Amino acid sequence: MGTAQIRELLHEYINKADERLINLMYAMVQADLKEDGYDLSEAHKKVLDERLTAYQANPSAGSSWEDVKNRIRNKL
Repeated sequence: MGTAQIRELLHEYINKADERLINLMYAMVQADLKEDGYDLSEAHKKVLDERLTAYQANPSAGSSWEDVKNRIRNKL
């Protein structure tokens, strides 16, 4: 199914949808639009800066992704 056909079907569906579904779809579109212009809060920036500084001070600290996955699997 091509994009043009999907758009047409969505238009038809929106025209028949109830208020609850319209609000949900609108919220999804708004959330998608906000993602493109998303800014981190100062608190989040501070946490990321602290973690970057810690990494730069000791890059070998921590665990590999494989080790992390294995620890999680062992706990299941």
